[in-house]
Amino acid sequence: MRSTQDIVALVVCVLICFAVAAIGSVWTARSVGSWYKSLERPSWTPPSWLFGPVWTALYLMMGISVWLVWRDRSAATALPLGVFAVQLVLNCAWSGLF
Repeated sequence: MRSTQDIVALVVCVLICFAVAAIGSVWTARSVGSWYKSLERPSWTPPSWLFGPVWTALYLMMGISVWLVWRDRSAATALPLGVFAVQLVLNCAWSGLF
C-alpha cells in the first residue's frame, strides 16, 4: 500500500511544481516576445528553443526532490518542506512581479 501512496504523492508533487511553472509561464509569455528579444545578449546565450526543455527538467527535478524529502515523513522534514513551499510561492510570484 505504501508504494501506491508514494506514487500518488510523487505525481502530486510533480504536478504542483508544474502548476507553478505553468502559472509563471502564462504571466511571462505575453511579454517575453517584446522585451526579451530587444535585450542585448552575449554571444554565448543559449538558443530560445532550449529554455522550455531545461525549465521542464528543472521543475521535474524539483517535484522529485520535494517528494524524496516528504517520503521520509519524520519531524525533521517539516522545516525543509516549509522552506520549499515558501520558495515555490516566491518562484511563482517572481514571474508575476517582474
